[in-house]
Amino acid sequence: MDETNNLIFTLTAILAIAMTLIYFPLRLFLTLTARSRRLKLLQKIRRLRDELVQPYQRT
Repeated sequence: MDETNNLIFTLTAILAIAMTLIYFPLRLFLTLTARSRRLKLLQKIRRLRDELVQPYQRT
């Protein structure tokens, strides 16, 4: 019985470590890239809004 409990504990610990090594860096990367995309979109919106505020100039 002790051997089975040790095996279950070991497998659970290995899965937790594997999840930590894979999930957290992936989550961090996806968060950073999403923020970057959001920032670029906001900058584009601001630039377009500024262009709309300026009077139209004919040449």
